[in-house]
Formats: sequence, C-alpha cells, structure tokens
Amino acid sequence: MNEEKVKITGLDVRIAVAVAICYLTSTVLKQFGIMVSWGDVKLEIIQGMTSCFACLLCCQDNTRISWKSGINRLIITAIGGIVGICVVLADEKIGNPWVMAVLVPLGVLLTMILCKAAKVPYINARIGGLTFILVSCTLAGTARVLYAGFRLISTLYGVLITLLVTWVFTGLLGSRNQKLPDNT
Repeated sequence: MNEEKVKITGLDVRIAVAVAICYLTSTVLKQFGIMVSWGDVKLEIIQGMTSCFACLLCCQDNTRISWKSGINRLIITAIGGIVGICVVLADEKIGNPWVMAVLVPLGVLLTMILCKAAKVPYINARIGGLTFILVSCTLAGTARVLYAGFRLISTLYGVLITLLVTWVFTGLLGSRNQKLPDNT
C-alpha cells in the first residue's frame, strides 16, 4: 500500500500567512478601539472570523484561480447579505418570531437560487446561505444591517490579502506563469 506522507505544502503556508495577516489586522483594530458602535453593540470593521474564512476558502494554487475563487466568494457574500438585510428589515417591521421562523428558510432558499443564477459552484451557493443565516440570525435589531456591510468589507479584505499573499509567494517561487486548464 502506497501511503502518502503528511506534510506542509506551500498552499498550507500561504493560507496560514493570509489568515495571520487578517487576524492580526482585526486584533490591531480592536486593540486601538477602531470599531463602530450601534446602540449597545460594538461591531468590528474588519471581522477576524470573516476575513479568515475568506482566506481559507479562496487561497488556491495560483493567483488566477484564487482571483476566481475570491470573486465567487464576494458574489455569494453580497447575495447572502442582501437577502439577509431584506429579511432583517421585514423582521424589524413585523417583529414576530414565528414569521421569522418562516423567513429564515425562505431566505436560505432565495439566497441559493440567486447564487445559482449568478453561476457560482453549488457549494458556494450553500456558503451564501451561511452568510444569509449569519446576517439574519447573529445579532438583534437593525445592527444586523451594519453587520452585513462589515461582513462584506471583511470578506473583500480577506480576498485581497489572499491574492496578495498568493501573488507574492508564487512570484517568489517562480510559479506565477503556471497554465490553467481552459475550463476554469
């Protein structure tokens, strides 16, 4: 039996470096009190968790594939966030938890349909549903709308850091001219 040795790859290192940059950015901003207050809620401008998720999901073998993955991530985050904002606004008007119990699965369904219409891979449509759930269910009140905006900013930040790290690492390793298959 041919067993493959477990080893750390260049991709693993790039992911870890991108995550480190995103998490450190979030930490520095929090330490210096650079946050937005909405009532009693303090919101991170660069959400550590969100930007780190973007790194994990978007960092690929080269900059071009990471770019495509990052674009998909931004699309699904925007769709999930917009649908989430619509549900949040409806929830604020209606204010009935039983109606919200119907709106959440309908919002997931709408998010997945819109993501599919945007021609992102199906697994990304499901992650778009996760974004919707986080926006509509994480906080209370209208702070969820601001949270959605900062979630998109944090995703964009994570994607940009991933692209930068991938570009630097692949440039240093001389693999930036790597060819892609025609079907990507």
